[in-house]
Order: sequence, then C-alpha cells, then structure tokens
Amino acid sequence: MKRPKKIIVSLAVILGIFILGRLSLPALGSFLVVEDEPQRSDLIVVLMGSGPDRMLGAVDLFRQGYADAIVMVRNMVRGYDLVVNQGVKIPHDSDTAREVAVQLGVPVAKVNILPGDALSTQDEAIQVREYLKSRKEIDSLIIVTSKSHSGRAKKIFVKAVGSLDQEVRVISCPTQYDDFKAEGWWRRREDLKCGVQEYLKLLNFYLREQFAL
Repeated sequence: MKRPKKIIVSLAVILGIFILGRLSLPALGSFLVVEDEPQRSDLIVVLMGSGPDRMLGAVDLFRQGYADAIVMVRNMVRGYDLVVNQGVKIPHDSDTAREVAVQLGVPVAKVNILPGDALSTQDEAIQVREYLKSRKEIDSLIIVTSKSHSGRAKKIFVKAVGSLDQEVRVISCPTQYDDFKAEGWWRRREDLKCGVQEYLKLLNFYLREQFAL
C-alpha cells in the first residue's frame, strides 16, 4: 500500500510544479515589458538593435507631439569600416534608421545620430548621458525599444542619468510594431529566444553592468 501512495504523492507534486510553472510563465514575460504612459518630453531616444520597428514607434510619438527631436547612438557594425575603406558604399544601420524617419516626414535636422559605435544598451546610455552633460535644459527622455527589452533598457538609463547634475525623467514607450507576446512568450521560438536572452542580460546588469554606470 505504501508504494502506490508514494506514486500518487509524487504525481501530485509534479502536477503542482507544472501548474505553478504555467501560471508564472506569463508573469515572467510581463516582467520584461515596461510601458509607461507617454508624456511630453525633451527627446525621444531610439535604441538600435531590432530594425525599423523601433523607429516607426519613435516617429509615431514625434508626430503626436510628445517630443521635438529624435536621438540615437551610432551602433557598432562589425566589418563595416573595413568594407567602406575598400570603397564599398553601403548605408550604416543608424543612417538607415534616420532615413526611415526622414521619409516618414521627420525633418532631417530633428534626427541626431550621436557617435559611439555602441556595442550594448549600456554603451548607448553612457553616450546619451555624455550628450546631456552639456544640455542642462533637458530633463526628460522617452526611450523607444523592443517590448522585451524595455524593462532592462529603462533600468540602465535610469541608472546612467542618475549621476547627472540635473534630474532627468526616463519614460519607457516600447514600439507598438514589435509583435512580442509577453503573455505567451514561451510558445513562439523567437519570443522564447528574446525572453531567455533578456533574463540572462538582466542578470548581467544586476551582477556587473550597473556598477560601471
């Protein structure tokens, strides 16, 4: 009689773990996404990475009057300078992103690319912080990035601008053109990949990155 009882208890524990896991998975996805209410700000900062979807979201905010300028940091594209130095004429990622904005009606003078050859969100945050040091009048930023990246990006930027002399409000408005499904992120391969990568990068932020900002 003891053996069947042990089997039943074991199955109940396994079932409980499975149910708990399924209930917590949507929460794990939602935790990654931080979507603030848009507010009138000084700058829209577009983070490089996924493609035109981020700039599309930034242009919507610009058109709606939430800010009068868009800023991004030139990202590192490995091998780009090598081919350009050999006479190959190809647009840089940041130039392509700016062209998207311009063709959608944003004046070219309102889209500023900061130097930096950034390799990470941390690099972008540091370059934006340097940009703000000589612009004391700026006290608010809207960060536009992918949904799964939005929570970590806000943490990084809040930490980065916290060392400035002026107080800068950071608002997270992830692009609506990103199809990441937080409530079912484990069901699609691409969403699962994004979710796992973000948690690994969040761990890196808490254990290492935040101390360098």
